[in-house]
Amino acid sequence: MNNYSLFLADCETTGLDAIKNDVIELSLYRLSDNTQKTWCIKPINLNNIDQDALRINHHKLEDITHQTAYGRETYLDPNKVIVEIENWVADDNVPTTNRVLVGANTGFDKGFLDQLWTKCNSSDTLPFGRRYLDVQQIEFFLNLCQDNMLDSYSLSSLVKKYGLTNTKSHTAAADTVVTKDVFLKQVAFFTALLKK
Repeated sequence: MNNYSLFLADCETTGLDAIKNDVIELSLYRLSDNTQKTWCIKPINLNNIDQDALRINHHKLEDITHQTAYGRETYLDPNKVIVEIENWVADDNVPTTNRVLVGANTGFDKGFLDQLWTKCNSSDTLPFGRRYLDVQQIEFFLNLCQDNMLDSYSLSSLVKKYGLTNTKSHTAAADTVVTKDVFLKQVAFFTALLKK
């Protein structure tokens, strides 16, 4: 898409507050070459883990806090993970200002990513700029123009509307893929509309 690089993103977290809670799973899908990468991350604030959040995203407390061998192998040091993310993202050879995050409720994920880099004292190396798109807002705007509003604009509602399937809801990897599929359906709709 011209000289912009679009990344679908989804985070699973230890709660809803980006300052108190942390990212424990992040998946990114780079549209330019259709590659996806997912990281599991050890939380920074071990005292602010919401059990309700873990019930939804199915991450286990004993794993994310490194009480198990599986947890120690899987949930990596956030300071090391952000460097790996920066290097992987940089493969697009696009300036940070030209990278666009795309997601469902993207403001939530963007806020957590901003805080992840801030907590690692690396806010100046965050590989994403200010631009982001939200499939829920795109759909809302589209329906508003058509005077045909949906009852809900949740990701699951959009998945159903477009006849898609989410293989494993509330996992960053699966939610990122299905958000990509929704976004591409929306892009196809607008592209066809502009050709009329």
